[in-house]
Amino acid sequence: MSLSLFILGSLAEENSHPYKLKKRLLDSLPIDKMSEGKFYYNFEALQKKGLIEPVETIQKENRPNKTMYAITRAGRQFLEQEVYNNFKKASKIEDLYISIYLLKYIDPVKAAFFLEDAIKQEKKRWAKYREAKNKEEFKRQLELLDEKQQKAVQFISEHAFSQSDENIRWMEKLLSFLQRIED
Repeated sequence: MSLSLFILGSLAEENSHPYKLKKRLLDSLPIDKMSEGKFYYNFEALQKKGLIEPVETIQKENRPNKTMYAITRAGRQFLEQEVYNNFKKASKIEDLYISIYLLKYIDPVKAAFFLEDAIKQEKKRWAKYREAKNKEEFKRQLELLDEKQQKAVQFISEHAFSQSDENIRWMEKLLSFLQRIED
């Protein structure tokens, strides 16, 4: 998950302050918790890169100051490019949560094109693992292990392949979703 993308996407909608955006993130997506330091670090890093800028400081009596931020033109360009980059390099659906959330800032057809290629790469990668598992060398290495280790390797392999199949299924479901979205 990319906090930076979420921050940029949120600021593309409206100027805001970090606390409000952190609350929106935790309320919108299935995230258990997030450290204050990590969230504020991302604000600082985005500001240093010139992707966001402080636009106002709100002062209320007996309350800490709130700095309101806005996205810059460079930030809007970066946001769009990074969302596409996430679709290009996708290997797990969880890594795309923020990009899916920010679909309104990109062309879904272009994202679908990138995702389709990512799915092909992921299928190819797991096909190599399956092929390697069936080779004699792997079987010989497995025979060197004691019975408990062999069962452990089989359990781990079964889980990994099951997870990869499920992940690819969800990536294909996302591809279908992207292809159906109307502008």
